[in-house]
Amino acid sequence: MGNRQDQKNLLDDRLMQKVADGDEDAFVTLYRASSDAVYYLLLSLVKEPAAAEDLMQDTYLSVRKSAKNYVPQGKPMAWIFTIAKNLAYMELRRSQRQDPDGLEGHEELAAEDGISRAVDNMVLRNALALLDERDRQIVLLHVVSGLKFVEVASALETPLGTVLSRYHRAIRKLQKSVKGEAL
Repeated sequence: MGNRQDQKNLLDDRLMQKVADGDEDAFVTLYRASSDAVYYLLLSLVKEPAAAEDLMQDTYLSVRKSAKNYVPQGKPMAWIFTIAKNLAYMELRRSQRQDPDGLEGHEELAAEDGISRAVDNMVLRNALALLDERDRQIVLLHVVSGLKFVEVASALETPLGTVLSRYHRAIRKLQKSVKGEAL
């Protein structure tokens, strides 16, 4: 875990400049330091693991291609998240046009990942569906990706107090839901 935290600390404007200059090692460092957070942000938006993985790869292709356009502000994660969110929203709009009922891929999910994983994904999706988009992002980024609250606040460009209150409110909502289902 310490190594992962060290990599997160390297995420700064200097690293972005190295990526813009074509430094492969810098790009690998950037990817390792940020990919978990980007994946869980995308998962919170598209709610499908395979789609989140595809979008994550598209995000890093875009980051590599447009790193020269990054304006140093001390917030490379916010810039990467903006790219990821834009790609996710484009994908959501595209999939709504193709499958307005939202039924595409449910049989494939069960066949690909097995019944157990499909059930786990449905439970997770149902639980996360209780939360609005911003709360879902905060919970996933903190709990699953392991970002500290101050990192979540910075990445989402939201005040720390707002992140903390939304997180605690979201966790209480999830706990109530779990208790209600257990009865």
